[in-house]
Amino acid sequence: MNEARKTFGSFLNFIFNLYTLWVGKRFGKMGKNCHIRPFLNTTYPEHIFLENNVNIGMFCWVATNISLKKEKSPRLSIGRGTSIGAYSMIIAAEEIEIGRNVLMSERVAILDHLHDYQDVRRPIIKQHLVSKGKIIIEDDCFIGINAVILGGVRIGKHTVIGANAVVTKDVPAYSVVVGAPAKIIKQYDFEKKKWIAASKK
Repeated sequence: MNEARKTFGSFLNFIFNLYTLWVGKRFGKMGKNCHIRPFLNTTYPEHIFLENNVNIGMFCWVATNISLKKEKSPRLSIGRGTSIGAYSMIIAAEEIEIGRNVLMSERVAILDHLHDYQDVRRPIIKQHLVSKGKIIIEDDCFIGINAVILGGVRIGKHTVIGANAVVTKDVPAYSVVVGAPAKIIKQYDFEKKKWIAASKK
C-alpha cells in the first residue's frame, strides 16, 4: 500500500511539474524551482515575474489587467520563496510587488484596482476600472485566510495580516493588524525584544 502511494505521489508530482513548465512559458519570468498547481486562471501573464522557489496553490487567479490603458504596462512581481495559498486572487492593473518569503493562506485577495461606480446611470460592471495605486508587500510577511489588500498600500517587513482583515492603508514593519478596516493591535519593540500591544505603546 505504501509503495502504491509513493508511486501515485511521484506520478502526481510529474504531472504538476509538467503543468508548471507549460504555464511558466507564458510568464515574463519564471524562476528556478517554482511550482504552480492546477488550475491557474491568468490573463496577460507576460507581465508576471516570478523569482526562484515561488509556490502557487490550486485554483488561484494570478493575472494582470490592461484595461487601464496606460503608457506603462501592468506588472506583477513575486519574490523568492513566496507561497500563495489555494483559491487566492492577485490581479495587477498597475503594479503589485510582493517580496521574498511571503506566506499567504488560502483565499487571499490582492487588487490594485476596482470598477468605478460614480456614474449612477450606468451599471457598475460597465464602468471603467480605476487604479488605487501600487501595492508593495515587503519581505517575510504572513497574510491570513480571506484577507483583502486594496490598492495604494505598503505593508512593511515581517508584518502579520490577520484572517478576514481588509487592508486599506499603509502598515508599518513588524506589526500585527486585524479587522475591517485593518488596525494595528501589536508591534515589535526592538529595545524590549518582544511584541507589545498597540494600546500599551
